[in-house]
Amino acid sequence: MSTFQRIGLILLLLLSGLGCNAHGAAGRESDASPELECVRSNVATFARRWINGDFHALASVATSTMSLNLLQVPAEPDAAQDTDLQDTAAPPIVVGTKHSPPFAIKNNDGTWSGISIELWKNLCGELDLQYEFRELSLEQILQGLQRGDLDAGVAAISVTAERHRQMEFCHPHYATGLGIAVSRHHRASVLASIREVFSFRLILFVIIMACVVAFCGWLFWTFERDRNETLFGKGRRQGVSTGMWWSIIVLLGHKGIAPVSIWGRVLATIAMLASIAVISLITGVVASALTVRQLDIGIAHPSDLQHVSVVTVSGSTSADYLRSRRIPFRVYATPDEAMRAIDEGKADAVVYDRALMNYLALLEFNDRIEVLPVSFNSQEYAIALKPDSELRRPLNEELLRYRATDAWSDLLYRYLGESQ
Repeated sequence: MSTFQRIGLILLLLLSGLGCNAHGAAGRESDASPELECVRSNVATFARRWINGDFHALASVATSTMSLNLLQVPAEPDAAQDTDLQDTAAPPIVVGTKHSPPFAIKNNDGTWSGISIELWKNLCGELDLQYEFRELSLEQILQGLQRGDLDAGVAAISVTAERHRQMEFCHPHYATGLGIAVSRHHRASVLASIREVFSFRLILFVIIMACVVAFCGWLFWTFERDRNETLFGKGRRQGVSTGMWWSIIVLLGHKGIAPVSIWGRVLATIAMLASIAVISLITGVVASALTVRQLDIGIAHPSDLQHVSVVTVSGSTSADYLRSRRIPFRVYATPDEAMRAIDEGKADAVVYDRALMNYLALLEFNDRIEVLPVSFNSQEYAIALKPDSELRRPLNEELLRYRATDAWSDLLYRYLGESQ
């Protein structure tokens, strides 16, 4: 073998040795790989054949060793790159929700649907966001967002000034107001019935009649004191009181009164004719009030809530409204439980979101509950986010785009029978 061939073989051996060093540096913390053992075996074979003078075999061993090293060295960076990609995979967004039909409905199979839920699914689909739902109470959702344990809250969550200071909100997607629900077959309490019978109009009517009786009593005394001294001739006070007694008896239709004077008889005749109208009017007012009490509990305005038993949902804006108006109330965990309370006669009225109560009254209570045609304390529903959330801007942009499409109108019509 010539000198140049020997020099070439030595260079090949050096290159194979560099490969072995690279493998050794990469594998210091772990056991030797099978490939590295193969390299070491080739080096030993190289040495033996150098001694025996088998130069052609030396060339093949050195070449195979170098090729193996060159093929194995780049494998390490690829594995590290795969690890980096796995580490940078974003975790799913944690979304708190609660059963609040028609905005958030938990189906029998555990899936979720509803206006707010389907809106959220559409937004996440367009933004390629992964998420998972967690069923919580309203108070737990709000507290979780404040602490940062939740990324978003999707249900019937209204925007208030206090909540806005504690968390982020997307643009509102539905405007509504509070309403009052009552049972169609609920009988009012005795106290409420008495209050309705003795209304302001009836009390005013009684005062006017008392004035008429006093005036007629004075007229009877004036007309009869000279002709009927036995009853009216013992002084003004006794005469007027006797005249008032006559007026009451005549107005009630008693026929035992016989005035002596002509003007006294005329007055008695007029009073007896008027008594027919007065008695009919009083009977009609009382009967009408009692009939109305059998149909409803006399609530036509939020101010009427002071005199009835009121329930609402814990932690809701309706509870804040009742508390600010100093209206006594009891709370239930869900709207279903609150409406079941009036259906079973445990309460007189529910104060809560009007759209939600309309949905429940129609689908779950078979119209046994009536939502009164009154709306107050307007409010807006929106997607709630944890403080300083990076999701607010992209969600808002996609929300504005989606609300301008027919798909949003179709979604509202599907759940509410109307488009906002």
